[in-house]
Amino acid sequence: MDDDVVPGGGGSRSLKTAATVLRALRLLGDHPEGLCAADLAKELGKSAATARYMINTLCEAGYAERTASGRCRLSDAPPWGHWGTSAEAPSPVPGDPDPGAVLAEATTELYRRTRQRSYLVRRTGTVVASVTDSRGHQGLAKHPGLGDHVPPAHAHALAMTKVLLATSAAYREVVDEEGQPLALTPATVTDLAALRAELDAVRQEGVALDREEFAEGFATIAAPVVSPSGAVTVALGLSCSARRLALDEDELVDAVRAVARHASAQWAGEVGARPVPALPLEPAAPVRPVHSEPLVSGPRR
Repeated sequence: MDDDVVPGGGGSRSLKTAATVLRALRLLGDHPEGLCAADLAKELGKSAATARYMINTLCEAGYAERTASGRCRLSDAPPWGHWGTSAEAPSPVPGDPDPGAVLAEATTELYRRTRQRSYLVRRTGTVVASVTDSRGHQGLAKHPGLGDHVPPAHAHALAMTKVLLATSAAYREVVDEEGQPLALTPATVTDLAALRAELDAVRQEGVALDREEFAEGFATIAAPVVSPSGAVTVALGLSCSARRLALDEDELVDAVRAVARHASAQWAGEVGARPVPALPLEPAAPVRPVHSEPLVSGPRR
């Protein structure tokens, strides 16, 4: 794993991250025709996965753009004062209708039902997982270490990104390039066989959990928001204390499933008209076959 792919949290590693990003911007400035990920990785002395992650992040933030040939170059102007999506942003899934306020409403509804901090996480491009929305009252703790983006090296330890890993072979392939999964806490699942089995279960059951795997004392639960075309690039989830999960796991899981399922149906404009489709798996790297089942939320307690 490259040292520079870490959440911002202070210390020398964060400074190294900032220095690497500045080097990447300077390199793009020196190559107005753009650079491909392989070229940028070679210039920076980093892995191809790190270069792709950095390119996707810079493009999403508006500092860079892709050319018709797939190369990355600097944007005409930096996005001062702007980050992430706006009210005019297109659909998270190209070709699908814009969800409008559906996703924001789903995040708010999950918080209203559970009174736990709720998150919306999107996979953009191939490797970037971005936290695009969060809801919670003042004083409600945010999940420790969770910033605007989840680095590929940490995706295996968080419920929201486990959902995205389970449904995207391309995303999982990039994460696999990081090598042996990093132990963020003593509870983090680092055994590759166990992790693959868990992702298979996430795809079949339509819900993912992390039990103090990303941050000690905290847990997360997430479910996919399925687009009208059946794609999964959006995960809806919540964070809570490990103690709250132990006491109310069934109720919290039911709430996450129900709100995500309702949001999927709203996005399709067919609330109650048909079941949410089974989770798809994008064709990419070979994966162990699984038997998909439609997502069905359990009764609310």
